[in-house]
Amino acid sequence: MIGRELLRAFRRELIALALVLIPPLLVMPLGGLWLLERGGVLAFLAVCLGCAVIAGGIMLYRRPKPPAGLPEADTTPTDWPARERAAYDKIERLSREAPALTFSDQQEALDLAHRTVDLVARHYRPDAANPLTTFTMPEALLSLETVARRLRRALLQSVPLSDRLTVTQLLWLPGAWEKAGRLGETAQHLYTLYRLVRPVVNPAGSVMAEVRGLIQDELLNSAKATLQSRMTRLLVLEVGRAAIELYSGRMKLDAIELTEAATAVALEGAPQPGTPPPPLRLLLAGQGNAGKSSLVNALAQNIVAQVTPLPGPPGFACFEAVDPAGQACVLVDAPALTTTPAAIEALAAEAVKADVVLWTISAVQAARDVDAQGVRAFHAAFERRADLNRPPLLGVVTHIDQLRPFTEWNPPYDLVTPSGPKARAIREAVTAIAADLGIPTGSVVPVSLAPDRDAYNVDVLRTRISETLPAARHAQLARAYAQDRRGGWWREVARLYQGVRTILVD
Repeated sequence: MIGRELLRAFRRELIALALVLIPPLLVMPLGGLWLLERGGVLAFLAVCLGCAVIAGGIMLYRRPKPPAGLPEADTTPTDWPARERAAYDKIERLSREAPALTFSDQQEALDLAHRTVDLVARHYRPDAANPLTTFTMPEALLSLETVARRLRRALLQSVPLSDRLTVTQLLWLPGAWEKAGRLGETAQHLYTLYRLVRPVVNPAGSVMAEVRGLIQDELLNSAKATLQSRMTRLLVLEVGRAAIELYSGRMKLDAIELTEAATAVALEGAPQPGTPPPPLRLLLAGQGNAGKSSLVNALAQNIVAQVTPLPGPPGFACFEAVDPAGQACVLVDAPALTTTPAAIEALAAEAVKADVVLWTISAVQAARDVDAQGVRAFHAAFERRADLNRPPLLGVVTHIDQLRPFTEWNPPYDLVTPSGPKARAIREAVTAIAADLGIPTGSVVPVSLAPDRDAYNVDVLRTRISETLPAARHAQLARAYAQDRRGGWWREVARLYQGVRTILVD
């Protein structure tokens, strides 16, 4: 990929260089002897001179500016919510519009970095008098630690001898570079004197050498301009990313604290197990008699080894579950959804705490307005919270065994190419429910949880839940970052006591 991009970017220079180098390469070394024997040296020099003139014409032709949008390896992290993505869009726009740095002046790079940080700070603190300083000292220290860790990784991966050169040797390099520069200036003066004398000795060779030098200089200038543009863009993106993590509050917690916070959010009001990763919180929502409780029991039988009740919001039944691998999850059975604003608001508030939402709908329930209203409230809750990631929403269609024909129940059913009336009825119900709720058909799973029959299609539901785990983890992390962990005044008193105790005792 990178090789093709380089060939496309420098095709003019490569064509010109090939026209100059190919003729002598074709006749060396035996070809030169043959030309001397046949008396064709002058004709060969004429051909070389013609190729040089053509190459010079190619290089004198106005070269188009390099494209502004250069592909970068760095992309927006997938766990960032909408607010962070909007800030990163501004940084990307700045990286494309900023003029390329020469990197010969340190202040030039510092000014661009300051402009980048100021852009991010004003995105998060538009009303602050001095948005650049709206962060705490622990956040700044964790940001420096994170940036230093990335810099160390980049040095080890991309800088030769970075793990071999000592600081003493690095301090010696500037002086050695200055001495080499003086030697280079002397060599350049000698080469200039040679260029003045060379036309007298070998006119044709002098013309070819000058054209070759022109091509080499253009190649170096083009490569330098491209490198400067890429380095400028990389500088803006990396500084902008670090600034976004700082001003968005993502530097409030380190990795250990983040795991503890996510666990505390999932196990709301319960003792924390302290074993990573934190448990996922699954919310089961829907109308009454939709089969939510039966779904909780089915998931408990298939996913977990034991279920224990947890304290939760009024009307919400919470259960902690432990799977055979020892990983915990929390099942939250919401109360029956009604059209009252209080019920919808309570469900939306609980959905903000969830990592996965399972919306349970009966296939034989024609009145789905309340479900559609609840789903709209779910989306609206996250539109108001741009600092959070929206958890995956799966529709679970229950009571499919009660669809027409009533007496038929012979699973499994192929819903992709349904061949019988029951399969077609199930597919029509899935399609209609997906349209009513405004979710993709692939996110709707039909199940049967009838007590007098074996549970049907719950394994498919488990697979769909597993497929949402990356997005669920992103929602969980964003919620942990957004949680206010500052505590009350008693915590500040405890800090003061600890500080005084440290000074007096130690």
